[in-house]
Amino acid sequence: MDTSLNSVEILNRKRITFLVGLLSLILITTAFIVEEPKEVLRGEWEIITSPGILITDFIELSNLGSALFNAGLTTLMGLGLAWLIKARFNGFLLSGIFTLTGFSFFGKTPFNIVPIFIGVYLYDAFFSHQPMRDLIAPLLFGTTLGPIVSQVAFGFGWGWMGVVSGIVLGIVSGGLVAAISGHVFTFHQGYGLYNIGTSAGFIGTVVYMMMRGFGIQIEPVFYWSSEYTNFLSLYVLLILFLLIILGFAWKANYSNYKKILKSCGRLPSDYVETTDLGTTLVNMGMVGLIGLGYVSFVGGDVNGPILAGIFTVAGFGSLGKHPRNILPVMIGVYLMCIPKVWVHTDPGPLLAALFCTTLAPFSGRFGILAGLAAGALHLPMVMHVGGLHGYMNLYNNGFAGGLAMLVIVGFIKGLKPHLLEEEWKRKPIFKFNK
Repeated sequence: MDTSLNSVEILNRKRITFLVGLLSLILITTAFIVEEPKEVLRGEWEIITSPGILITDFIELSNLGSALFNAGLTTLMGLGLAWLIKARFNGFLLSGIFTLTGFSFFGKTPFNIVPIFIGVYLYDAFFSHQPMRDLIAPLLFGTTLGPIVSQVAFGFGWGWMGVVSGIVLGIVSGGLVAAISGHVFTFHQGYGLYNIGTSAGFIGTVVYMMMRGFGIQIEPVFYWSSEYTNFLSLYVLLILFLLIILGFAWKANYSNYKKILKSCGRLPSDYVETTDLGTTLVNMGMVGLIGLGYVSFVGGDVNGPILAGIFTVAGFGSLGKHPRNILPVMIGVYLMCIPKVWVHTDPGPLLAALFCTTLAPFSGRFGILAGLAAGALHLPMVMHVGGLHGYMNLYNNGFAGGLAMLVIVGFIKGLKPHLLEEEWKRKPIFKFNK
């Protein structure tokens, strides 16, 4: 145990380890309940050797048990990495691991995330020389570029040369994510929560443009299951309730929750450090329930990609999201579908309604109308940027949201820079968001 930690940090480390370990156990146990062991392992191999580009629902690609097993295994890997580098067990770690869990139903595998880890480590060893614990964000979120590894390794039929090339390219991509993420943050000033998703979008675009320069094209795929909607709705509902129950068991505090609701959520709004773990878990459960409720309200499928969205929304309930700042953005996406250009239950708009919550701090800072406008702008952008990075950046919504904030924040900064100043209890501009 790190003797430099205070008693609260030590307790949080134990409790977060218990929570993440329990989540992994639930996923892996369920995997072997719903499928025969040989089918779980056969499907896991199918998942590992797939390109994993957008949209690859591992439930549809293989089977439900294998997708659950894959998610449980990568979650354990994320927890092990956190212990290995002596990470701070706070909101950054919770959001990173829950996002890793979710996207392990949808693009991430034990094979394609390891080169990203290595790339971040080598970047630190040779260039930045920071404590590895300070690089938890690029380590965990940088795995969004896992499909670069898998696509090159398995998608072009290059055999062992492809496997080696994919690993090398993944290592380089991991280092680049760590190198540029701080600079990309200055573009959106913390108003886009998926900062690594924006950074990875630029890297994925460069990688794909280089591929196209050599005549290599990548077409999107479409694996999308619908047969387990009822089961998975109940399954994720129980997990979200587990977060809330643990939150109350660990002394969630109403006054602290009001503090969360008053925050705009701008990065870095780590609710574990600014409030407490119990209250943060309640908030994570609440925002996750809102995400699940939206999918149920519009009649959408619940599958691997949707689980990725719900787990990510819940995870960022520890790092910037809360009910008041995510709802206006989600409603903006919903309203944008009403003219029937897009259908609410189509995969793109459905995922956009969940992942658009990357723009929650903009809504929290500038009010309801700003949130509605940001959500409405986000949908058409995300529907058209996937081709730029060859569908190899899993956080496609993070890329689109970052681009939107780059323009909006730049515009505001050019007019009135003081409007972007951060204060924990600063009142939103619009009076109806008091």
